[in-house]
Amino acid sequence: MQKGFTLLELLVTTSITALMMLAISSLFITFLATAYKSRISQNLRESGGNAMRQMVEMIRSANEISSACAGSPATSLILVGEDGLETTLREENNHIASVSATRTTHLTEDNNLSQDSVQNLTFTCYPTQEGKKYIEIDFVLKVGDGEASNSARSTSLDFGSGVVTRN
Repeated sequence: MQKGFTLLELLVTTSITALMMLAISSLFITFLATAYKSRISQNLRESGGNAMRQMVEMIRSANEISSACAGSPATSLILVGEDGLETTLREENNHIASVSATRTTHLTEDNNLSQDSVQNLTFTCYPTQEGKKYIEIDFVLKVGDGEASNSARSTSLDFGSGVVTRN
């Protein structure tokens, strides 16, 4: 009697091995996609948080808010700084921009590696009883090229904050 494996035994073993490899590779690809989405979400959170902190500080330290304070959302906000110069906060080229007389600074990521884009930037101003102004800031920061929201390469986060002017 010869010792060895039959063709059927080899086919069954090969099939089981192939199915196990398929399952393992599927789990590995899912892990990589989840890790990538987590990383871009964290970068988006940091970029949006930094932009929000900068805007809040600029509004808080402004001498005056030139924009009308009527309680309706506006797409830009005009601040007068301590130096008497105006700075406009607005959406420009898919970024939050701080535009002054001499230069434009993007408050969100502005490099070719990042695909961050700002949507629906609004400022809503309400007068307070103390004669100051309360300003709500809202925007959506998105990464991706219009892909489905459940795609591993696309995500968006909503940001919102409010600040009372010092003056």
